[in-house]
Amino acid sequence: MARRRGPGRPPSDAPLPASEQILQRGLEAFAELGYEAASVRQLNERLGMGHTFIHDRYGSKDAFWKAVVEHAINQVTAEVAPALEDETGDDLARLTASVRAFHQAAARRPHLTRLIDYEAGRDSPRLAYLYTLMSPLNNAARPLFEQLVRQGKIADIPWYLFHFAVTKPLAMYSQAPLARLFGRPDDADDHTLMSTLVLSGLLR
Repeated sequence: MARRRGPGRPPSDAPLPASEQILQRGLEAFAELGYEAASVRQLNERLGMGHTFIHDRYGSKDAFWKAVVEHAINQVTAEVAPALEDETGDDLARLTASVRAFHQAAARRPHLTRLIDYEAGRDSPRLAYLYTLMSPLNNAARPLFEQLVRQGKIADIPWYLFHFAVTKPLAMYSQAPLARLFGRPDDADDHTLMSTLVLSGLLR
């Protein structure tokens, strides 16, 4: 007699999704549900996996969340870092290129922006972990910013104001339903214009 599968468990011969696909589905689930509201059962269902998958592969929901955000932020870092490291131009060109690269990377990852928005309003170990993951980019950009302030090429504002001036417009991507109500097409390619508007308010 054939052995029956447990509820929600895929067939033993079903192909597993690629790790990148699993992490992307996890990012979407955490962004839409929030960490606290997302049960392991819901996450496994979103992944299309059996009810023990996260426990078996990652050990816990927290470990899975860390894997998800580390993967997503590492992707953004890999796209922005070359602009910061490019020594063919001056400091202003490097910082400008990095802001444009950051906006372009974020436009392709609205769920990451939404997840960060959710966690940024809560003082928690998860926020501390996100800040640690973002530190390499911040540590590379801040000396450029401070040098340009000293040279009078950028408005003399605190570093935190620069950060929020660059990152807060990303709500246009993470708040897609609201942006749609205001008339933004779903296929809008407007990250370059957004970068130009942000930079025009910062450059002297």
